[in-house]
Amino acid sequence: METPALPRRLALMAGCNQLINWGISFYMPGTFALAIAADRGWSSPQIYLGLTLAMLVMAAVSPFVARLLARFGGQTVVMSGTLLIAASCAGMAYTQTLFGWYCAWLVTGIGMRLSLYDALFAALVNLYGQQARRTISRVTLAGGLASAVFWPLGDALLQVMSWQEALRVYALFGLLSAALIRMLPRQRLAVTTKVVAPPLNNERRNGWLYAAFIALITFVSNGTSTHLPEFIAHFGLPVAIGMLWGLGQTGARSLEVLAGARLTPFKLTLFTALAMPLCFLLGMSSALFAWCAAGFVLGYGAINGLVTIVKATLPLELFSTESYARRTGVLLIPGQLMAAASPFAYAWLNKTLGIAGAMWVSTCLTLVIAGLAIAIVRRPGRQSVSQCIQSATLTNGYKTPPPANISDT
Repeated sequence: METPALPRRLALMAGCNQLINWGISFYMPGTFALAIAADRGWSSPQIYLGLTLAMLVMAAVSPFVARLLARFGGQTVVMSGTLLIAASCAGMAYTQTLFGWYCAWLVTGIGMRLSLYDALFAALVNLYGQQARRTISRVTLAGGLASAVFWPLGDALLQVMSWQEALRVYALFGLLSAALIRMLPRQRLAVTTKVVAPPLNNERRNGWLYAAFIALITFVSNGTSTHLPEFIAHFGLPVAIGMLWGLGQTGARSLEVLAGARLTPFKLTLFTALAMPLCFLLGMSSALFAWCAAGFVLGYGAINGLVTIVKATLPLELFSTESYARRTGVLLIPGQLMAAASPFAYAWLNKTLGIAGAMWVSTCLTLVIAGLAIAIVRRPGRQSVSQCIQSATLTNGYKTPPPANISDT
């Protein structure tokens, strides 16, 4: 029995779902924080603490996602998460207290973990195996436009209505997003063949390396992006330079989609990790040449765009597709905790060491990240998963066996 082909419209529908979900959750405070602060009298840290709480909830919920996907299927899980985000937007519009604000963000955190990239990608891999890789790349291409769409959209809404009314509009967008994901099949495919897993020691080693790699790269990427406006202002550049970040992110993902099977997850991981320290060295040269700052914003935006794809596709090479959801559900927890801590950590670094000192710390961390990437790519038995899948496929009589490298689909 062959794995069914991916529906042509699924990438578009799932991409629009992710664009909306990211826009009405993660990127919402960036637009509404000032209006909320002026109306409620809350400070900016108090407002953004809600997002931090949501990230912590994401880490707490993460181990259960694989079981939810197995029991209820991808459509139900992702749609439920989307509806939770929509409900929390509506709840935030009516809350009068910080306690209510934080409670709404706790609900948002559950919804984000069930409906953003990680859960959706696990559902796609459960359903379509190695075929899901190209769809994952296309979905990230659409999702990467969330800030470019929802930041100006949110600002435009605030020009004609209150932030409470704008949040209700966001809740309606959430309902639209839930309708878009109905195209995703409800049940995961039954596994008809048993794929021999790599040796246990290799699996453990791969897991530790992947978890450490993703945790560090998330810490640097999230901390850098959160405080990007401070970096731009430090070198006296116009705020509009920040648009280069989104341009680099979308451009890099577009090139990855165009590269297709020629750019395997291993090659992409190595390229992204090795480019990071070079990019930060360019950023540290901004004190001498202003154009270096603009180059850093563009370059690291591109790297940040590729990191999302690396996080989703690298496990396809390290583990069997059957264990994708279960393993990523656990191994992404350190990264989610680092994502929650990074804004505060980088605020402390910028205050204590200055922008230049924080850049040096980031550069040192990227050298560790590059070392982890090299260790992952050069690990013992690198092709074991791909070879096992091919062997099992041929043994069970598929008409058209998949290629030896699972990233070539």
